[in-house]
Amino acid sequence: MLRGPLSIFLIFLLAAGISNAQTHCVYDIKGRVISAESGKGIPFATIEITADSGKQVLVNKSDGSFEVLSICQPEVSILVRFIGFQTFEEKMVLKSGQNDIEIKLLVDVKNLGEVTVEEEKVADIVTIQRSEINKEALTKSAGASLGETLTEITGVNMLQTGPTIAKPVIHGLHSNRILILNNGIRQEGQKWGQEHAPEIDPFVANNLRLIKGAAAVKYGSDAIGGVILVNPAELPNSPSFSGRVNALGASNSRLYATSALFEGGIKGLDGFGWRVQGTFKKGGDAQAADYRLTNTGTEEQNFSLGFGYHKENAGLEIFYSSFDAELGVLRSAHIGNLTDLQLAINSDRPLFIEDFSYDINNPFQAVKHQLLKANGHVEYKDLGDFSIQYGLQKNQREEFDIRRAGRSTIPALSLDLVTHTLDVDLDMEVRGNWKWDVGASFLYQVNENNPETGIRPLIPDFENWTAGAHVIGRFIKTAYELEFGVRYDYRHYLVKRFDRNNNLLKPEFDFNNVTGSVGAVFFLSNEWTLRSNVGTAWRAPHVNELYSEGLHHGAAAIEEGNDQLVSEKSVKWINSLEKYTDRYSLNISAYYNLITDYIYLRPESVALTIRGAFPVFAYRQTDALLYGLDTDFEYRFSDRLEATTKLSLIRAKDRLLDSPLINIPTSQLEGAFVYNFTEGRLQKPFLSAGFRAVARQRNAPRVVTISEVLEARNNDVDLFASDPSIFDFVAPPDGYVNFNLSGGFDLKFQNDHRLNVFMSIDNLFNNSYRDYLNRFRYYADDLGRNVSLKLSYSF
Repeated sequence: MLRGPLSIFLIFLLAAGISNAQTHCVYDIKGRVISAESGKGIPFATIEITADSGKQVLVNKSDGSFEVLSICQPEVSILVRFIGFQTFEEKMVLKSGQNDIEIKLLVDVKNLGEVTVEEEKVADIVTIQRSEINKEALTKSAGASLGETLTEITGVNMLQTGPTIAKPVIHGLHSNRILILNNGIRQEGQKWGQEHAPEIDPFVANNLRLIKGAAAVKYGSDAIGGVILVNPAELPNSPSFSGRVNALGASNSRLYATSALFEGGIKGLDGFGWRVQGTFKKGGDAQAADYRLTNTGTEEQNFSLGFGYHKENAGLEIFYSSFDAELGVLRSAHIGNLTDLQLAINSDRPLFIEDFSYDINNPFQAVKHQLLKANGHVEYKDLGDFSIQYGLQKNQREEFDIRRAGRSTIPALSLDLVTHTLDVDLDMEVRGNWKWDVGASFLYQVNENNPETGIRPLIPDFENWTAGAHVIGRFIKTAYELEFGVRYDYRHYLVKRFDRNNNLLKPEFDFNNVTGSVGAVFFLSNEWTLRSNVGTAWRAPHVNELYSEGLHHGAAAIEEGNDQLVSEKSVKWINSLEKYTDRYSLNISAYYNLITDYIYLRPESVALTIRGAFPVFAYRQTDALLYGLDTDFEYRFSDRLEATTKLSLIRAKDRLLDSPLINIPTSQLEGAFVYNFTEGRLQKPFLSAGFRAVARQRNAPRVVTISEVLEARNNDVDLFASDPSIFDFVAPPDGYVNFNLSGGFDLKFQNDHRLNVFMSIDNLFNNSYRDYLNRFRYYADDLGRNVSLKLSYSF
């Protein structure tokens, strides 16, 4: 008799316990993960919710939102992790029912780091450490070219043609081996020339991102050296009006510049936004430590405008930009023949030194670049975000030389390049632990020479058809992430050229290749992160490498193409170890890049023309190896004082000839102490003292002097028969150390208006030096002391 009631009682207690447990699982979390800096949602962050009953791991949605239901304990620990941001970890006590929370992630305290949420997709290979320059850092470098600005990042140098022309060098590679995306559009200009700088106004960017690996899977061919992303801010999507006005002046070239940006929305039309931006920059002859660098002025007139309409699940955007620049070329660098070159090299000072002037005379470059972009996207539930993008670019380049018979007003080189691009992409929703991205891209390009030059074209007219498709997968776990990608590209050239008998020839070329990437990220104990990525990339030979024919005035050399060239192929393995704490941050990155069929200019002979004797270079191929180490370290002694150091080491060689390559950066060390003052009326006041030490390039090609070249020419001796390796006319310059000072502060006004003031002194002690990567090191020293003042007013 007792067993029945006891059994019923036990069952009742068990049921009551279950009921009681169920009624206590009444804690829900509805939240959103955003960037503390921009306020934008961060997609696909890893979120861990830990309570006594166990742990839940999930990935948030593309807009940054997430939801966790039926938590049984009020006390929980929340951990949020996303690449590019500091890990968030906090304990919370929940209330019964729905708990609305907003989690703000701080950007990693690393070298000029910022992550742009709009671009933070699976396709941005996360297993390669990415370096970025944010809006605040861009304000400090205002007035500099894109190449100069990017040198703030470890492992990036600039190949200069005097003080006016600079192009980025990533891990020893530049020009056609670097891919630049300007507002999502593949930048297409005459980038094959060492003296052809990117036609981009850094004022248009909200941040610059650099991917140092072989990131060809997402972005297509030519990315052997890396990818540079020039990203403007997202357009406003609500009724508002704001803007920013920049003004700057610099003492060295008496440069002055102003740039203004205004943006907003329209009342009653939520989702619509617009932006207009313009820049004017003018500088005169630059100053070395002891003399003027005659004819090194610059003038730019750039503008851009955009508008778009964005709702929660769809959007459309139109963008247009115009870049218009005239760039003076050092007068003493105008070399008519080898005798002139010998005289210039043997002189301690430039052969032409005149008083300061803003005039830009021959030789100079006039470059115009226009870009039109149209982009649309639609988000499909349970599938992902589908986007389509069209780009139209027109690049016009004219190079004016000092010509005889009054022809100096006629360009010696005049090229028009028109490019159409189309990109489609499907960024899929997270499914379990998997994230996928698929897409395709198409390019059609026409290059034409203007006959007004009266000179046989250096490169012929051509048409270029390119198509490619990719798929990228990402497997996301709490302790690690794995990813892989594969891509196929096809390129077709139709070349239109005249032979020496003036017969029109139309040779055609086809190139294709499959590229891939495999990598992993491991979130180790004690805040360490390990990344490893092996990526392949390829590059079809450019038409200038296939069919260059004649005197290249900018290089003072005769260049001969080679129509037997095959595609370059690269395998790059890059590993990085990172740790970010409240006290210090450390990043060590090592890379190994093996390039087969590396294309380069090899000396062949000396030719005598009506203008004199010139070295003859021909395009040849070899196997190249580049490897090195990048290190960033920042230590915070206190809330006031911190120190930063950056070290870059690189080696490169021709594996077939067992000789060095030319124009490879040398080892560099940079350091700075930064003191942050107590805030009062002035916000973020600081003072920085730093240095940049550049070693002598001891891994340089052999030296063949002008005298040896002329003597061989006079005696009809083939100077390169026994040693076909590349050479230089002079030995590398000595290493140098330059010091700099900088400081700044913010002034905050009512209505959240803000004035940023920044002042800097570069080459503080007016040091005389020559940089190995400056092509004008034969003729003149690099820049002397430069004092600059930069103001930025935002409202």
